[in-house]
Amino acid sequence: MSLLQEQYSDSKNFMARVELTRRFKTNPYSWILWIFDQIKFPDKARVLEIGCGNGLLWKANSNRIPEDAHIILSDFSKGMLSDARMVLGDEADRFEYQVMDAQEIPYPDGSLDIVIANLMLYHIPDRKKAISEISRVLKSDGALYATTFGLGNTKEISELVSAYDDKMHYSLTPLARAFGLENGEKQLSESFDQVKLIKYQDGLEVTEAGPLVDYILSFGKVNHALNGQNRKDFENYITDIIEKEGMIKITKDNGIFIALKPKY
Repeated sequence: MSLLQEQYSDSKNFMARVELTRRFKTNPYSWILWIFDQIKFPDKARVLEIGCGNGLLWKANSNRIPEDAHIILSDFSKGMLSDARMVLGDEADRFEYQVMDAQEIPYPDGSLDIVIANLMLYHIPDRKKAISEISRVLKSDGALYATTFGLGNTKEISELVSAYDDKMHYSLTPLARAFGLENGEKQLSESFDQVKLIKYQDGLEVTEAGPLVDYILSFGKVNHALNGQNRKDFENYITDIIEKEGMIKITKDNGIFIALKPKY
């Protein structure tokens, strides 16, 4: 099992990341609501979310989903789709579910109105092919909504982990370099005529060690280095910093690309 498959076999790690942001964000308006605000649904929209995770986008916005929309939730992980059904509960049956590789989307040309890729394009090995596939399946007036983050996102956590043990490694920089706010437009422009970036303003002010440690441990490489007594020692290290400083301030640098008018 690859590190990526291990991280996303179910939604446990994903939810550790969601929980840290939920509890300590400085923007009172939720990221997951803000994403939905950007999406423009045409009548009888056919929608595909790739890398849907546990379906939280749809659960949080369930009262705003157009009744006539047909929504396909896809992920490479069966465990994630199972968690999505559970999270969506009574509303689970209004969605279609499919295990899918974004590099090989099994839908005809021009068959979808909307594709959503929320914090996931940086994971795809052949991203150029995946973006081309997304363009292919979208109608001529369709739209891709792709969220990601910038190179400075959570930089303070990297510094915190390195200061504790320079042999430990936490960094989202490789993901941002793969597909981030700084280079996403260039990559999308190879398959789309119009690409617009909208940034979401936020930050974290963390006043409790436990959720921050859970967040850090949700990334596999750090998780393997911290267990048992090591975790307790690391949590004490974080607690001491919070008691001394009052809080740990963390940069958040997130946004959404809206890509329109695919080329054919």
